[in-house]
Amino acid sequence: MIQRTPSTTPGGGTRVREEKILVTVRVRPLSRREQALYDLIAWDCPDDHTILFKNPNQERPATSYKFDKVFDPSCSTLKVYEEGAKNVALSALTGINATIFAYGQTSSGKTYTMRGITENAVTDIFEHIKNTQERAFVLKVSALEIYNESVIDLLNRESRHLRLLDDPERGIIVEKLVEEVVKDINHLRHLIGICEGILQHFLYQLFCVRDNSTG
Repeated sequence: MIQRTPSTTPGGGTRVREEKILVTVRVRPLSRREQALYDLIAWDCPDDHTILFKNPNQERPATSYKFDKVFDPSCSTLKVYEEGAKNVALSALTGINATIFAYGQTSSGKTYTMRGITENAVTDIFEHIKNTQERAFVLKVSALEIYNESVIDLLNRESRHLRLLDDPERGIIVEKLVEEVVKDINHLRHLIGICEGILQHFLYQLFCVRDNSTG
C-alpha cells in the first residue's frame, strides 16, 4: 500500500510525500497437539493476496481480507523472506530507512518467522557487501526492549529507563543506546544470539554507512 500525505516545504507550501507500507500475512500450519485434537485450520488462502475466514456457523457467509501478500501454511520461511521481506531488508544498503516487524497473537509463529527472516537478511547483506568492493560499508547494531513504557538496552544490561531524544540529523533516537560496530557475519550472529537468549520479543537496529569515495 502507498499512502500519500501532505507535508510542509521550507517555503511554506505543501508537497505530497510517499510512504510505502507492505503488509503480509503468514498462516501457520497446525501444531502436533492441534492435529491430535483433530483441529481444523480456520483460514483459507484462495490466492496470493486473500485470506478467507471459514466461519463454522454456516448461517453466516465466509469473510475475506485482502493484503499485499499472503503465505499459506505450506510456505517456507525462505519463501516468506524472498517474497515478503528481502527487498525491504536490502533497501537499507541503498540509504533507505526500513523496518520489518511481526505482529500476532501468542504462538502464532512470530519468533519463528522473524528468526528466519533475520538469518536470511544477514546472509544477503554480507553477500552484497562482498560483491560491492568499490564501496566501504560500516555496520552497527543496537538492540532494545520496550516494557512497561521503559526502554532497556539489551547490549548493556546495566542500563535502565533510557530516554527518547529528537536528534536534528537522525530523528528520534534512544539516548546512550549502545551501537556495536559489526566485525563480520559471525559477530553479528553472536550479538543477535545474545538478545535472543535474554528474551523472545525485542527490537534490533542495523545501521549501514557507505563510503562512496573508496576506490
